[in-house]
Amino acid sequence: MNMPNELPTDALFTAVAGQKIGRRGFLTFAAKGLALAFVLPLAGRIGDAAAAVTPQDLANAFIHVNTDGTVTLAFGGAEMGQGTMSGLAQILAEEMMVDWGQITVRQALVEANVSYTTGGSSGVARRYANLRRAGAAARELLVAAAMLETGDTDRSKYTAASAQVIFSGGTTWHFADLATGAASAAAKALFSAQFPTGEPPLTDPAKFRLIGRPVPRVDIPSKVDGSAKYGIDTWSKDMVFATIKHCPTIGGTLLPANFPAKPAAAVAVVPCTASDTRGKVVAGTYNAVAVVATNSWLARRIANSLTVSWTLPASTSDVDSAQILATARSLMATGASLIAEPSPPPAGIAATVNGALGTPTVDATYTLPYVAHGTFEVLNCTVKVAFDPATGAPSGCEIWAPTQAAGTVAATAAAVLRPLPASAVVVNTTFLGGGLGRKIEQDYISQAVQVALAVKKPVKLTWWREEDFAHDQYRPFALINAKASLTVPATGGMIKACSYRTVSQSISWQRGRSVGAVDSQVVECAIHLPYALGTSMVEWVPLLTAPGVGVPVGYWRSVGASINVFAVESMMDELAKAAGNTDPFEFRANHMVNAPARAVEVLHRADMMTLAWRRSLPAGHAWGMAISQAFGTWVCEVVEISQPVPGTLKVHRVDCVVDCGVVINPDSVEAQMQGGILHALNATLWGQTTFTAGKANQLNFNRNRVMRLSEMPVVTVQIVKSTEPPTGTGEPGVPPIAPALANAYARLTGTRIRSLPFFPGATMSGL
Repeated sequence: MNMPNELPTDALFTAVAGQKIGRRGFLTFAAKGLALAFVLPLAGRIGDAAAAVTPQDLANAFIHVNTDGTVTLAFGGAEMGQGTMSGLAQILAEEMMVDWGQITVRQALVEANVSYTTGGSSGVARRYANLRRAGAAARELLVAAAMLETGDTDRSKYTAASAQVIFSGGTTWHFADLATGAASAAAKALFSAQFPTGEPPLTDPAKFRLIGRPVPRVDIPSKVDGSAKYGIDTWSKDMVFATIKHCPTIGGTLLPANFPAKPAAAVAVVPCTASDTRGKVVAGTYNAVAVVATNSWLARRIANSLTVSWTLPASTSDVDSAQILATARSLMATGASLIAEPSPPPAGIAATVNGALGTPTVDATYTLPYVAHGTFEVLNCTVKVAFDPATGAPSGCEIWAPTQAAGTVAATAAAVLRPLPASAVVVNTTFLGGGLGRKIEQDYISQAVQVALAVKKPVKLTWWREEDFAHDQYRPFALINAKASLTVPATGGMIKACSYRTVSQSISWQRGRSVGAVDSQVVECAIHLPYALGTSMVEWVPLLTAPGVGVPVGYWRSVGASINVFAVESMMDELAKAAGNTDPFEFRANHMVNAPARAVEVLHRADMMTLAWRRSLPAGHAWGMAISQAFGTWVCEVVEISQPVPGTLKVHRVDCVVDCGVVINPDSVEAQMQGGILHALNATLWGQTTFTAGKANQLNFNRNRVMRLSEMPVVTVQIVKSTEPPTGTGEPGVPPIAPALANAYARLTGTRIRSLPFFPGATMSGL
């Protein structure tokens, strides 16, 4: 298995990218071998973060069987450390009957008419079925080419293995020998005759050679030896360097009359317009300047000393943490709500639930802050615009970017470079030093294109860390009240009624989508729970919904699940304690009377996996657990903690059980669970962004503390073997950590933490 470090222009892919094909079909053609273009579905719910609205039946991936015997898979997605490239290649190699060392994977160049978003834990899971079908089609076209060679069309006489077709009559062909013939009209006609539905048989899972086995990830060698190319590594000899300087106050703008003069040491100072409306940031307004210089450090020094006369918003109170909390509390008490569950709500549901609640056994309010993404590779984008020498108008554009949404990047560039057609924009997706949902966004892309258009040179634009934290699109703040009553409090019993009310911003509403309807991500993991909750209701009170109001919010790893699982699973432990101090595992199991079998199995396995050490904890240690389903995957996590000194917390271990359906590479699943757990630990213990009069207060990792290597707990992952279709792994490991820690902390100290983070004032020295 291999992957080229460089990403040269690939005429083969660009020749077919964007061609319409049937939703369940394939497009084949000859180009020095067999090429099979096909559709890999867009991302799941998070896919609508991309602005482009291209249909899903446009070719966005291809297989190329080369005449030198290699097989290449090119896809328009992103590799941000989660193993997507390797997983997709593993699926393809399985169905094509190609050995691991015979396949190459590449992030293909993408044009604006091809949309492909890597997000929503869909990188591998949502592409599994289509990629298997594409691999099977390629295999059978090659077999058809062999049939044409022999004249014998009895499929039972042919075997595909190790990139070869073997005929029982004694002839063996390498795929390379058959590649050109497989692309012929005759082979396609024979394929259609063999499989009139266009559906060749898939490999029996019982005979999988690669799927379900740990194989070496394709991206690791180059990351170890330093040859991997991230966006920040892009360089050319004629490049200039830009850094961005936003108005420190969110929503602040720059009037043309106040454009700053160019300092002598700068190449240029370019005012930049906002690409989208996000809270108080309004599309089309100048909200930043880019300082261009001959190197990045010089650009930064000039930007730091540059005086800009900003025009501040008329009001900054809606970007102020104290005011936002006060507003949320008022809305919690009296705000009009949308009912998410039951759906549709029966008449009088609120009165029915309140009547069933009576005096609640538990009445708890949970608070979660805005959280920045903090990707380790800062936002950056390199743009080269070509100009018509006769007219001076843009004639082409090439972009190198660490992006999760290459198709949308191309559309963004085309919008800036009008009337340049979208087909003249090509995007090179580099490795991503973390995506986490932030690199779906287009603000840094639009700015880089604007600068390149202004200076007429190749430009690498970089956001310094302070700009990143101050102008993120944050995980939304939420205030949640959960009320529940037990049938027999204090001596056990079942939940007889539950009311769940959340006040939070909507990412979708802020972006002008589905305004007025319940945002599924706001109530994600608060509805369709595995528990029997009796007479229950989930309602949402929208926060800061008017145009031009509020904090810019966006997609953060696990989105709404990371918010609601904290409240739901904390509530379940509080109820277990109220129910005669019932064991948390037992209390949940008792309420899973109609739960999916996968949920019950994951809970049971986590109980068995941890039972011995939970019963033998040393003095001063405690455990806590939580379970959730996010992106189709069930995860239960159990933590062990201690408190060395008051005001601190030591996490000793995290045991994790995960059911993510069919496992492609168990090593990747384990790594994704470990990474999600670490990400969640950082957010739970220290992560927050607060605002004062429109300005973010945490501008670097010194006030956005992260876990040091010496603090990292031992993480053990147990994967449930399943025949269900694959589900996500990048995000589901995040949500259970916060409630598991809160539940352990309550058991250890007797104090229930209902507001995150645990340690809001923590700092980190050395950064």
